Amino acid sequence: MLQDIARKAPHSPGVYIFKDSRGTPIYIGKAKDLKNRLANYFAKNLLDRTEMMVSSASSLEFFLTDNEAEALLLESQLIKEYLPKYNIELKDNQKFTYILITEEKFPRMLLVRRNRGGKVTGKGKLYGPFMSGSAYVLVASTLRKIFKLRTCRLGQKRPCLQYHLGFCTGVCAGLVTEKEYAAQVDKLKEVLSGGKKLEAVMQEMEGEMKRASQARQFERALELRNSIHSLSSLLERQKMESGSEANEDFVSLVEHEGKAYVQLFKEIGGVIRDRKKFEFELVEKDALSEFLPRFYEAGGIPRRIYVEDMPEGKDALEKYLSSKRGGPVSILAPEKGDKLKLLQLLHKNIMLEISGNADPALVELQHELSLPAIPRVIECFDISNLFGTNIVGSMVQFVNAKPNKSAYRRFRIKTVEEQDDFASMKEVVFRRYYRIKKEGGAMPDLIVIDGGPGQLNAALSALTELSLTAPCISLAKEFEEIYHPDHSQPISLPRSSPALKVLQYARDEAHRFVITYHRLLRKKKMESGN
Repeated sequence: MLQDIARKAPHSPGVYIFKDSRGTPIYIGKAKDLKNRLANYFAKNLLDRTEMMVSSASSLEFFLTDNEAEALLLESQLIKEYLPKYNIELKDNQKFTYILITEEKFPRMLLVRRNRGGKVTGKGKLYGPFMSGSAYVLVASTLRKIFKLRTCRLGQKRPCLQYHLGFCTGVCAGLVTEKEYAAQVDKLKEVLSGGKKLEAVMQEMEGEMKRASQARQFERALELRNSIHSLSSLLERQKMESGSEANEDFVSLVEHEGKAYVQLFKEIGGVIRDRKKFEFELVEKDALSEFLPRFYEAGGIPRRIYVEDMPEGKDALEKYLSSKRGGPVSILAPEKGDKLKLLQLLHKNIMLEISGNADPALVELQHELSLPAIPRVIECFDISNLFGTNIVGSMVQFVNAKPNKSAYRRFRIKTVEEQDDFASMKEVVFRRYYRIKKEGGAMPDLIVIDGGPGQLNAALSALTELSLTAPCISLAKEFEEIYHPDHSQPISLPRSSPALKVLQYARDEAHRFVITYHRLLRKKKMESGN
């Protein structure tokens, strides 16, 4: 059973969780390639502890991330949350470094790490984690020098060495007031929170670096260059765990074959703390409007809820949730940025989970086109002619998103004498499915026509004459728009959409196949003419 689940994992980065019979995580790991990594757990000659862990596991699940760095962060968070027994000695939970601004009268900036229980020694405002190895110390040192935070003890008679080097305001000797020092600390906090403040500081440093270089102060220019490089790592904090204080939920919902599948991320104190999964039978047309009040009935309502598409009755939902929370609640649909990417990750994982053995791109295609079944078998048609001569057609078949070349077919147009793509398309589609009907063969799950509305209508006309029904769409190359008989306007999928890439692959393969056939006929005609 576990091995079957492992086989379904994609070649993608992510986190995997082995659980015992009670559903308790016993081991959490991350991988650059989930399929390859999970396969290792079912190979021979495992380490004793690994073999013991696998034999103790009753279930296995995995979660996709955008990259390995995010997988590492998510793995760390989950380990801190669940403390799986097989992770205690196998994982270094202290590899992430944070910056702590202490709560002292004159705060210091410290580098700290979480202990095994996920706690940090010291009180104050925490920023991070930061993941660039030895750059931690350089970043902290650079920030400390730029904003002149103290490293020394208070109450000294004379200013410390850092003061004389220009890296401290002399707080240790009482040369700066608490208010003045607090202003320095506030500026540093603005930088650690990210945004324009950090960029402005870096721009100032770049200007100073250029001036130092022009003045032939090369050591100073090199120091500034290294400082700029170190500060840039603060702009690369991972979206999985930021330094914000926001409490936010991210909710993705997919409707599939009469059911709704939901995955939800809870962000508490700027850190992704938990992922929840739900599945329920669809009753209402807008499943999200049904789900949100039910889920938050028990409380735990955040300040902001991020969704992919706005639910019906958004204003009423916000008012209801705000009254239960005792404070304002906003339901938002981000159009760009890290919050949208996080929702897309949840959506991607839902698609993977409900796809079974099907390619997730096909499940997405079913969802986007409202198909009655996952389009495991796709047949795509194209027409080629040169000035009305040698008019030919092609049909390629894809099974589970891959070419099935043994089922490819090519056609010489018989009923159309002049250049007429519509009539030619109708003939090819008619001939293909007339034979399928006559021989009692199975219709494909989706028919794809290369072209626009005219080619699509020609294909639909052929199916109507045969009294056959099958989902049929067309894909127009210029803008990669999908024409669907049940939609008045073309469907546009993102260029990065796996579902669109499947359609493009089939369309391009049909085009390649028909062009190859057309060239062959032209060559034969030329040879016979000679």
